[in-house]
Amino acid sequence: MLLEERKNKVVTLKDIADAAGVTTATVSRALNDGPGVKPATRDKIMAIARQLNYFSGSPAKRVSGTKPNSIGIIWSYAYGLFFNHVCLELQRQAALRGYYSLVSFAPPDEALLHMNEHGIDKVFFWCGPGWKPSLEFLQEKQRFHGEMLVVGGGSIEGAHRLSIDRVGAIKKAIHHLAELGHKRIAFVGASSEKLVGYTLGLLENRLEYDPEFFVQPLNGSMPEQQIAKLLVHNDKPQRPTAVIVDSHGYLFPFLQTIRKLKLSVPEHFSLVAYELIPELEKLLEVPITAVGPRYERLAERSLDLLLSGAGGQPEGHWQDLMLETELIVRESTASPQE
Repeated sequence: MLLEERKNKVVTLKDIADAAGVTTATVSRALNDGPGVKPATRDKIMAIARQLNYFSGSPAKRVSGTKPNSIGIIWSYAYGLFFNHVCLELQRQAALRGYYSLVSFAPPDEALLHMNEHGIDKVFFWCGPGWKPSLEFLQEKQRFHGEMLVVGGGSIEGAHRLSIDRVGAIKKAIHHLAELGHKRIAFVGASSEKLVGYTLGLLENRLEYDPEFFVQPLNGSMPEQQIAKLLVHNDKPQRPTAVIVDSHGYLFPFLQTIRKLKLSVPEHFSLVAYELIPELEKLLEVPITAVGPRYERLAERSLDLLLSGAGGQPEGHWQDLMLETELIVRESTASPQE
């Protein structure tokens, strides 16, 4: 698109970046006098911005010095029902407190750039365990002046953190099944914190760990032959009497597999799923026992940190909290039928 044509539409950083042949992060640094931009590149970007009349229409430049009544939500890996419930609940509860929400599904560095552009100084950022910030993200983080809360297991220097007790959640599931009399419990999921909880839960309840009872889906695909071997084509004394599935993302294909095998819950085995979402009450003929954090409580605690409790902390005092999980017992778990 030619520069003259772009003048007739709302101009974004991407428009300037495309015209200058640089990244949006470089444009942002140039326009905000940030480091790491060559003088010639900065001059070129400024000239293009003037040509496009960017400054008069830029959200960041319209800020009058008053702080916006808004929060930013960054969820770059948005998938699944749990995300949907948390995101909607965050927006609902924020609105009740007089805040509107800006949600970005862009990569973290681009999303934070957008938050900086709009002058948003309170950001909820979901990132899982093991996430590592890019250089571009760290540069945008330096420009960010406000409260950031990292949720989901990751951590960033200079931000508050709310993690989830996933290990404790699976241990609660194991304890519940052990109380019902189950001694052979299988686990379907990834090698993660939840698998650690599974292993520790077995040890604490004096149950034997069998590596064949750990089923790991590959690339999101459920290994149907392994499930069939585990639950059907097996000598009865060695067959598991209960199964824990570590997310609803794995639960859906797992349920498809057991339907093909004509297995029923809890007649053939008890079932516990991680994630407290209302859909788990309707997926089977019986409601599914579930464990995990309540999304309503996650949203409430997050907003408490961003809007009140965290805000009173001196600079450099970042809160690091753990969100407890709950077990909701439903009809998918029962005593084993040996």
